[in-house]
Amino acid sequence: MKVFIAGGRGRVGSKVATMLNVRGVETVSGGLEDGIDLIEGSGLHEALSGATVIVNVVNTGRFDREGAVEFFERTTRTLTEAGMATGVRHHVLLSIVGVGEGDASDQGYYLGKVAQERAVKAAGIPYTIVRSTQFQSYIPVLADQHTSDGVVHASRALIQPVEIDELVQLLVDVAMSDPLGEIELAGPEQYHLDDLFRATLAASGDAREVVTDEVTGPIDGLVPRGEYRQGTTLYPVRGIPLAS
Repeated sequence: MKVFIAGGRGRVGSKVATMLNVRGVETVSGGLEDGIDLIEGSGLHEALSGATVIVNVVNTGRFDREGAVEFFERTTRTLTEAGMATGVRHHVLLSIVGVGEGDASDQGYYLGKVAQERAVKAAGIPYTIVRSTQFQSYIPVLADQHTSDGVVHASRALIQPVEIDELVQLLVDVAMSDPLGEIELAGPEQYHLDDLFRATLAASGDAREVVTDEVTGPIDGLVPRGEYRQGTTLYPVRGIPLAS
């Protein structure tokens, strides 16, 4: 078995490659560092030769609508066209819980992921879309992104962070199975975003104030609304009030 990992040198992709290799699966990393252009397609057909599965965890730093949509649409179209030409039988895509809902976030990055999911579904390769909630280890970075003039702004929106290694395990299991369509993964506990930020900052000795803002959009836009796979790893900071 050979698996092509688009974005295989990133935080998620490198872990997926390591775990697949431990299971005896051959992996090929695909990205500019590997001499493969996922937008133009140069080097892609050669790298996909013999691969039956694509694990697509490629990412972009573009958060504006135009940039995110263009990146995710073009890379997905290029991957699927090359995959169909070389005999790929399963496209595994990492996406985000809340993407695809009628009232999903209208932020540029999310719209890019919506476009990416549509491109995967429109192609001819059987697929599994794995939607995940936010990573536990990313919460401090998320707090930084919500900081303005030294103050952290957060709403009472719901969040259910998951341990990244549990997502990696799921991606590996999916890659080695038949296509499943769409599945979701979330952590075992649900919090309000402002409570999560306060406790996380306090635990690290960060004195920044967290101000609670009004919720814009649905309060449950970032958590599963239907059936989902539940992780077991608890958030490392304990004593945070759970959202009931």
